[in-house]
Amino acid sequence: MLDQPVTALPGVGVEKAKILAKLDLYSVRDVLFGYPRSYKDYSKIYTADHARQGMEGLFTGTVVNLREQLLNQNKRLIQAQIQGNTQSLTVSWFQVMRGRGTSYLYRQLSKVDQIWIYGQIKEGPYSWELTSGEWHTKQPKHLGLVPVYPLVSGITNTMRLQWIDFALKYLDQIYECLPKQLLAEFYPRTKAIHAIHFPTDDGELLEARKRLIFEEFFLFHLSLGKQEEQKNAIQHKPDGKCLEQYFNTLPFTLTAGQLQAICDVRADMEAPIQMRRLIQGDVGSGKTVIAEYATLKAVDSGGQVAFLVPTEVLARQMWTRLRERFSSFGIEVELLVGKDTTKHQKKILSGLAQGTIAVVVGTHALIADRVVFANLTLAIVDEQHRFGVRQRIALSDKGNADLLVMSATPIPRSLALTLYGDLNNTIIRDLPAGRRIVDTRLIHPSKRQDVYRFLVGRVEEKEQGFVVFALVEESDKLDLKAAVTEMEVLSAGPLSSIRVGLVHGQMGKQKAECLELFYQQKIDVLVSTTVIEVGMNVPTATVIVVENADRFGLAQLHQLRGRVGRSKKQAYCFLIANPQSEIARQRLDIIRHTNDGLRIAEEDLKLRGPGDLLGTRQSGQPWFKLADLIADAELLEKAAKAGRMLILEDPTLAKYPTLLAEVKRQQP
Repeated sequence: MLDQPVTALPGVGVEKAKILAKLDLYSVRDVLFGYPRSYKDYSKIYTADHARQGMEGLFTGTVVNLREQLLNQNKRLIQAQIQGNTQSLTVSWFQVMRGRGTSYLYRQLSKVDQIWIYGQIKEGPYSWELTSGEWHTKQPKHLGLVPVYPLVSGITNTMRLQWIDFALKYLDQIYECLPKQLLAEFYPRTKAIHAIHFPTDDGELLEARKRLIFEEFFLFHLSLGKQEEQKNAIQHKPDGKCLEQYFNTLPFTLTAGQLQAICDVRADMEAPIQMRRLIQGDVGSGKTVIAEYATLKAVDSGGQVAFLVPTEVLARQMWTRLRERFSSFGIEVELLVGKDTTKHQKKILSGLAQGTIAVVVGTHALIADRVVFANLTLAIVDEQHRFGVRQRIALSDKGNADLLVMSATPIPRSLALTLYGDLNNTIIRDLPAGRRIVDTRLIHPSKRQDVYRFLVGRVEEKEQGFVVFALVEESDKLDLKAAVTEMEVLSAGPLSSIRVGLVHGQMGKQKAECLELFYQQKIDVLVSTTVIEVGMNVPTATVIVVENADRFGLAQLHQLRGRVGRSKKQAYCFLIANPQSEIARQRLDIIRHTNDGLRIAEEDLKLRGPGDLLGTRQSGQPWFKLADLIADAELLEKAAKAGRMLILEDPTLAKYPTLLAEVKRQQP
C-alpha cells in the first residue's frame, strides 16, 4: 500500500493528486514521510474564563450572538461569542465570497451549540478576542500535540490528518533500517514515525525527532559513500628527483599547513585505493602548491591529470600558471573550454586519448562524454562548491582516478560533512610568511569620495584596485549601484585620472581581454560584479571597494576581500554601506573584526542558511525534511562517523539488506 500513488488515499482523485504533487507527495509513503512543520497544543481544553493576553490554546464553549456582516462587495465578517461563567470570548473570521446568501461558515455554526476553536488571545475593546482560529464543530479527534503540515491551496490540514491516519494503518510495512548496534540509542523506526505525527508529549516528540534526524543524516552519508566507493587505483610511485627538484625551485618556504597537506596527499596517492581528499584553505593559504605537487607526482608515475575549474577566466589563469611552473619539467599542459574552436578541441581530445598530453585544465567541457583519457590517474576539482557530487564522479570515473578537491571558500564543519562527507579532509589554517591582515573598514556612503581619493593615491604608487557592485545594470526593484552605470560615473569623476576597466558575468570574449589587461597592469582599477570573487591572484592589487556591502553574504565579502592582500604590502578593504537593521550591522562588524574564514562561514550559515550560502541547488546538495545543519550538528557528526565505519566494514552493505534498500531510495 505504501508504494501506491496518492489516489489510493481516501478522497484523492486525479485532480487532487496534481495538487499534492506541488507538495512533492506522489505516493502513500510520501504522505507518511511528509513530516509536520509545527504543532498545536490540544492537550488542554480551555473555556472563555481562562482567556488571557497572548495565551494560545484550544477553547470551547456555547456559541451565542452569531452574526454575519458584509464589509464590502466580496468580504464578510463572521462573529460570535463563546460564553464563560465570568467572561466571554469574541471569535471572528474574515471570508472572501461572491454572490448572495450566507457563507458556508455561518451556516455550519448556526447548526451547533458548542464550538472548539484554536488560536491566540488578544485584548479587544469589550472582551477577549480570537481571530481566524481553526474551528471544529465536534471535539477534535486528536488531542495532545496536533501536527500542522505544509499546505497549498486546495489542501487543508484536516485532509492531511485524515491521510496520515490512513497511512499509519500500514505502518507494519515500514522496516527497521538502522543496524542493531545503533538502535540502543534511538526509538525503533515505526515508533518514531508514529510519534512524529502524533506525539503524546514534548519528550516523545524530542525522541522521535532525534531518531529521524539521525536516520536522515545516516542514510545521506551512506548514499554518498555508495556513490563514491573507494576502488582499487594506481599506486603512484614514491617521490623521486622530479619532486625534489620541484621543492628546491619553490621561491618561498612552505607553511606547516601546506607540509601537512602534502603528507596527506602523498600517503593517499601511494596507497592502493583511490584518493578522496578535500583540501580546505582560506584565501591566500597556498592550496595551488598542493595541486602542483599532486600533478607532478601523477605525471612522474606515468599518469594523466585533469584539472576542473568553474569558469573560463579561472581556467586560463590556472593554465598559464601550470605552464610556467612545469615548463622546466618538459610537461605539456593544455586548456579545454567550451568556447574553443572545433579544430583546437579535436587536437586536444586526440592528445588526451593518445596520452601525448599529460595535463589538461578545463571547465565543464572536461566532463563531456567525448573527452577520453589514455591513463587518467588524478582528477583535481577547484572551488568544489561550484560543482555537484555527480560532476566530480563523472570526472574521476574517466580513469578510475585519484580525486583531489580544493576549496578556498571556508565551509562550516556541519556543511562540509554534508557536502563532502565521503571525502577525507585537510585544512590549511596558516598563511604564508609575510602576509599582512587586510585592513577592513566600514564607510558611510557620505564618505565615498574620500575612499576613491585614497584609491587613486594607491594607484599613483603603482598599485591596483577593485570596485565591486552587486548588479550589472540598474534595477527598478533594488536601489543598488550597478557596475555598468557606475563605471561611467567613476571614469568621468573621481577615477578620471587613472585607467579603469569593467568586467561582469554577462560579458563574452571582452571579459577575458579586460582581465588580461588588468594582470598586465595596463588597467589600474577593475570595476566589477562578483565575477572576481574567486581565484584571481594579482599581487599588485592592494585596495578593494565594495559598494552596498550590506547586500552581500559574509562568506562572499570574505572571498572578495581575498582578492587583495596577496603580497607583503598593506592592503585595504572598504565596505561602503549604511546598514538599516541591527542584524546587518552585526554582520558587517563580524567581517570587520575577523579574518578567520571558518568563523565567518559559521556565522553566515546561521544568518543565511545553507541554500543561500551556496547559491543555487546543486546535485548532491541535501535538503533534509527534519534536520537542521546548525541545531543538529552533534547528530550530524555522529551519523557521519557511523556511516564511514559501516562503509569500511561492509562497502556493499550486503549484510544490511533493509538498510541498502533505504539507501537506494536516497540516491538520485
